[in-house]
This record gives sequence, structure tokens and C-alpha cells, in this order.
Amino acid sequence: MLIRPAALVTLLMAAANVASGLHFYLRDGEQQCFLEELPKGVLITGHYKTEEWREAENRYVENPAITVAMTADDNNAAHRVMNQKGGHQGKFSFSAGNPGEHTICVQALGAQAGGGWLSSSVVRFTLDIDVGEPDDGGREAVERIKSMADKIKVLNAQLEEIKVEQKYQRERELEFDAATAGIKRRVVYWAFVQLAIVGAVSYWQLRHLRRFFEAKKLV
Repeated sequence: MLIRPAALVTLLMAAANVASGLHFYLRDGEQQCFLEELPKGVLITGHYKTEEWREAENRYVENPAITVAMTADDNNAAHRVMNQKGGHQGKFSFSAGNPGEHTICVQALGAQAGGGWLSSSVVRFTLDIDVGEPDDGGREAVERIKSMADKIKVLNAQLEEIKVEQKYQRERELEFDAATAGIKRRVVYWAFVQLAIVGAVSYWQLRHLRRFFEAKKLV
């Protein structure tokens, strides 16, 4: 089945980096295709999810047994740019090598057998398509990595400066502690020296006074 979702195409081409979402219903093994007009180098990313109708539960449920086949073809170049298989939910991506019309197809396989449109073989397919900026070979990613590397270099340089400053401060603290300890030792030393001098002078004065009193026969 091939459809042209005009609203989706308009939205996809209106601006870069726009996300669009839709859901549709497929029978087991049925293929659904979309025509998209894409500029050269644009990156397409799709996220999908499948849910299978369970008659007994009267609702759609996830079935991990379902596999999804996805293809993308460049109609002008007659070239397949994507051929991918995935689980019942996941994502796909491809880059448009040439500008022009591309056909994106999805197919769900492995749903439980049953008959009728609303039987257990019906799969609800939810699809979100993101149209990004033109893929320039990863240059943007390289530039981001270079920018991060430059920032890391700056941070490392600042860290080294901080380490040097901390080392200098520790050395100054050690020098200050050593100087303070030396001053304390000298203060204690001179206190003992002064105490010794005061004791010696007091002893000399007392002895001199005793001799003076004895000479005057006052004692």
C-alpha cells in the first residue's frame, strides 16, 4: 500500500529538526509506504511501536514476537538507502544522499493468525519521524567533540593552577608554622634567661645587704 500523507510531507519540509507522528493499522505481513520529498543530506530518524489487537482482551497489546521490516528508497536514483529489521518497537535512521522523492516502507510480521480486519492479525503501528539538519558527514559531531575537548583542556589548566596555588599555600603555612614555633622557643628561652638573671641579681642583693648589716653590727 502506498500513500501520500500531504500534511506530513508539508510538516516535514516546513522546517528542519521537526518531529511528526502518526499511527495506522496493518494486517500481518502488509506493507505500508510513504512518499517523502527530502533535500540532499537530510537525516531522517524514525521511532516506531507496534501493538496487536487481542480479541479476548478487546484491546491492543504489545507482542514481542512481532518483527518490523523497514526500507527507504531513493526514487530518482533507484537506490535503496535503508534496509533494516527490528523488534516490535525501536527506531531507524538514514540520510538522503540525493534530493528528491523517497519511499519509506514499513511491514509488521509475526502477529497472531486470525481473520477479518479487526481480528488478532491487525497491528496498530505508531510512527514518529524526525527530520534533522543535513548530514554533513559528522562535522557537527566533530565540532562538538572538539569544543568539549577544548573546555576540558581549559578546566585541566585551571585545575593545575589551583593545585599549584594550594601547594604554595601549604608551603607558606609550613613556613609560618615553623617561624611561629621558632618564636615561641625563643620567647620561652629568653623568659628562662630573664628569670635566671632576676634570681642571680636578687641573690647578690640579699648577700650584699646581709654583709652590710653584719658590718654595721645591725644583726
